[in-house]
Amino acid sequence: MKTIFISTALLVAASSSALAYELIDLGANVEPKAINNVAVVVGSSNTNQYPATAFRWSSGNGLELIGGTSANAVNDNGMIAGSTITGAFTLDINSYRSWNDYGALGINQWGTVAGYNIGKNPVQPVSLPYNPAILNSKKWNVFDIAGTYSRGTQEGVYADRFILNGINTGGYSVGYKYRYGLAGSAAILIDPNVMINDKTDVIYLTTPAGGRAADINDNNMIIGTTGSNSSTAPVTYSRAYILDYNMNLLTILPVLKGGLRSNAYDINAYNQVVGSSEILVDSSITNHAFLWNYADGVNVDLNDWATNGWVLTAATAINDNGDIVGSGTLNGAAHGFLLTFTLPNEPIPAPAPAPAPAPIPEPEPVPASLQDQQPIANDINVDVEFDSALSISILANDTGNGDAINAASIEIVKSPSHGQSAIISNGTVVYMPDTGYSGLDNFTYTVKDKNDALSNVASVNISVNKKNVIASNDLPVSEGSGALNPLMLMWLMIMLSAYRLQAGIRG
Repeated sequence: MKTIFISTALLVAASSSALAYELIDLGANVEPKAINNVAVVVGSSNTNQYPATAFRWSSGNGLELIGGTSANAVNDNGMIAGSTITGAFTLDINSYRSWNDYGALGINQWGTVAGYNIGKNPVQPVSLPYNPAILNSKKWNVFDIAGTYSRGTQEGVYADRFILNGINTGGYSVGYKYRYGLAGSAAILIDPNVMINDKTDVIYLTTPAGGRAADINDNNMIIGTTGSNSSTAPVTYSRAYILDYNMNLLTILPVLKGGLRSNAYDINAYNQVVGSSEILVDSSITNHAFLWNYADGVNVDLNDWATNGWVLTAATAINDNGDIVGSGTLNGAAHGFLLTFTLPNEPIPAPAPAPAPAPIPEPEPVPASLQDQQPIANDINVDVEFDSALSISILANDTGNGDAINAASIEIVKSPSHGQSAIISNGTVVYMPDTGYSGLDNFTYTVKDKNDALSNVASVNISVNKKNVIASNDLPVSEGSGALNPLMLMWLMIMLSAYRLQAGIRG
């Protein structure tokens, strides 16, 4: 694992108001669906024609057309899951496979695909049941649980449809279930540790008025859109939500100013959510793309970074680097866009004129007992919560034997084995465990005093707590504030900024 030194000046980007993006046009009639952590974008092109054509885009190769009608998901290995006119496909490097009567909508880093299988209805060929399905090691696992139902004496009029939209590396998959021929839907989750023999084995998420689940990240944070109900008082509008499945906490995300409805489409490893929200613009309701930050609960209109002629209507995906893709209009024509995260480009104020130097007093003699003595770095023992960042004050634990410790002198001797550490120039180190890791970790460090004398090697011993997984259908609900965890967003900005500086990525 690597250790990165970042100046405290970069921490300005840790608040939503300090985010900055560069807008890239992906072309006309392009609908991006997903982006991976190496900025490969996939989706549908030629959307003004039938059928549309699946595409893959990268900064090096531009837009490439691939087989199928839509590329729906892509992992960091470049494996793509998508749709054809008659079913589903996967593309792994140059190996293309397709299946009739399947849907492939989500993919995890292992290459496991989430989707559905279309079943049979011998009496009503239109009312076809959909069973949830998982593609693993080139073999589909179909959970045969969808049924058909009669309306009076007419058989097979209604049919269950289970559709899985996303899957995380732990194998948890989410989506929705509805009944063909009837209104309404329910957000669902399939636990990989539970045998699915019947529809009652599926976990039905208690989101308001039903709704849908769009994706789940490796923190078991689920995002999606609630249902709507016009008969309630007040009216229940469809709203974007984030559900902490481990903690049983449902948060309804705030809409943009003047809006009533919103949709959430994707979430990254840092629990940043993107989607589309109604907004009041010039006395009219329209839709704008949004970014919601878990760390501060702030919902940002991505049109703050739209250049002349652009309206960004929906953000459909976000990667762990903060890059966002979506759909909008450019001078009234449908276009796809990519927002690449950049550091804020704020001018640095000129320094004030230096005052006349004061007379320098004669230095006091240093006692022989303190001359040329090594500063002392002490061992530190800390606990950190599961999948959470921790700020560790290094200088508070060390002594300089008469000379002050240099706050910028911290050096990591041995990096952590199960996480990453970032050195902040104010004398602290931020530690972030690997996603999903719990247990013991350790890194060692040295410091110097103002005379550049080097300390001994000291150890930071870290205990990463286990996650507490709770399954319940009785979920407390919070309205829009989010869980306040500024360290998580700070960690995202630190690591992203360092990655771009080291890799030479623009921005």
